[in-house]
Amino acid sequence: MKALKIILINLLMVLVFAELGLRLLGFTGLHPYTVVSSPTNCLRPSEEMGFELNPGAFSVVINENLRYSATHLDCGWGTVRTTGRPLASSDSLILLTGCSFTYGMGVDDSLTYPFRLQALFPDHTIVNAAVPAHGTLQTLLLLDWLLKSGVRPARLIYHYISLHEDRNILGRSFQQLLARESRVGSNSDELPKLPLEAYFPYGKIDQQGNLTIQHSRPEARNLLASLRSYSALVNQLEFLYTRVCSSKMRAEKVTEAALSAIAERCQQESIPFTVAILEENADHHLRRFCRQKSIPFLDLTLDYSDESLLNLPYDSHPNAKAHGLWAAKMEAYLFP
Repeated sequence: MKALKIILINLLMVLVFAELGLRLLGFTGLHPYTVVSSPTNCLRPSEEMGFELNPGAFSVVINENLRYSATHLDCGWGTVRTTGRPLASSDSLILLTGCSFTYGMGVDDSLTYPFRLQALFPDHTIVNAAVPAHGTLQTLLLLDWLLKSGVRPARLIYHYISLHEDRNILGRSFQQLLARESRVGSNSDELPKLPLEAYFPYGKIDQQGNLTIQHSRPEARNLLASLRSYSALVNQLEFLYTRVCSSKMRAEKVTEAALSAIAERCQQESIPFTVAILEENADHHLRRFCRQKSIPFLDLTLDYSDESLLNLPYDSHPNAKAHGLWAAKMEAYLFP
């Protein structure tokens, strides 16, 4: 009994010193990410897409400090963020899809990259169909829905970041982001009900190599994950465990299969399709895949270590300056 007591005391001391050491090195617990809007719920749960935009004009505050305005328009086949003009016929419709980067999290309507692009090309209709927390699968699902509804875009541009791959398989880290870190509602104390009510798509590759898409709610929170907010040690251990458990190869295969399906549908409908790479892992597997499959892609990556391009200190999304750089690059690509 005495030996057990000594072991427990030593273990406790190791944990305490490990926590203090990580804190001294600059590591912290996980900071909750709050999104508060007026009117309430700028996002709403979807049984098909995970999240979708709620129609209306919103004043949004991120992490209690960063405020921006966002206007969402109901266009009949879905809700999109405004680009400054009414939606016209699909003959001139350039559809931009992606996640919070393309949507413009933390950036006012008129300063987002799609809004700037619309100003550059008044003879075309630029549609910002990007939604926070979306991945590659949502673009595939949206394209299928549009074609079934008789809406044929003149061009489709999907905007990729490496986080989409974990989202495409509803990976552990993405589920934790949804169910444990995010707070979306009318006030910062509201429980994260929105993510837990949504059904997110995730992909699987069957034995024949075909992509199948299923839907699921994120897992409910647990005690260990909750401790990440209070302990730097627990936060780092969970981060390492997530890296070990993640199936990088499976996520890549699902992403590649989804892109192949999008490219195939676009080819059948004679819709020009481009993958715009906003951010990518160091191995650049997506570029290799696009070259192999002859899928056009555009490099829109920026130096995100440059803090002048981000909404810091309250949010790490690209800021208005970054959106301006994307718009300039896309202008040169679309109409050189």
